[in-house]
Amino acid sequence: MRVAFVGGTGPAGSGIGARMARAGHEVLIGSRRSDRAEEVVAKILEMLPDSNVKALSNEDAIAAGEVVMLTMRDDAQRETLRQMGHLMAGKIVVSMANPLRIGNRTATYVQPPEGSFAEEAQKDAPDARVVSAFHEVRVDKYGDLEQEIDSDTLVCGDDDRAKKQVMQLARDIGVRPVDAGALVNSRYVEAFVCILITLNFRYKATTSLRITGL
Repeated sequence: MRVAFVGGTGPAGSGIGARMARAGHEVLIGSRRSDRAEEVVAKILEMLPDSNVKALSNEDAIAAGEVVMLTMRDDAQRETLRQMGHLMAGKIVVSMANPLRIGNRTATYVQPPEGSFAEEAQKDAPDARVVSAFHEVRVDKYGDLEQEIDSDTLVCGDDDRAKKQVMQLARDIGVRPVDAGALVNSRYVEAFVCILITLNFRYKATTSLRITGL
């Protein structure tokens, strides 16, 4: 599968991109700056010399990708979707950002008018198949390919086929997916990340989410 990473030069794009490449997927690292995209591609190829990884502009990555991963900061995601949402028509688009503000060892959920960032993404890219996933894992964990990801991810979406494909991609990178229902439920998942961050502050830990009883 061709997986495009929009804003793919940060830890989410480089880390998840490397894990996708290791699983045999074609990885497209998108960026507004070609030099930064090339740096990430070089980093992945250093770890995985035989992987299929390319550096592209964000627009070209979206056009070529079957799945589009939004791996930029929350404020950049909003800007990008409003500029490029029309390019995502018919594509699976994965929203993984959390609209949070952190200060004084506290995280606050800043709820968008649409209810969640994923729902906002669907509004700004109305013809895309938006799926919400990967909110619960700190992105810097993905970069160490030898490290097991000890976390589940709650996957929300209104398109069942798109959701199943994203759930398979989660398995491919070592994260157990749990079907959490419709896209509207992403507002509760995004907000819950505030609890994980609070626990991290309180216990000086790196917490994640594990669902038991399934």
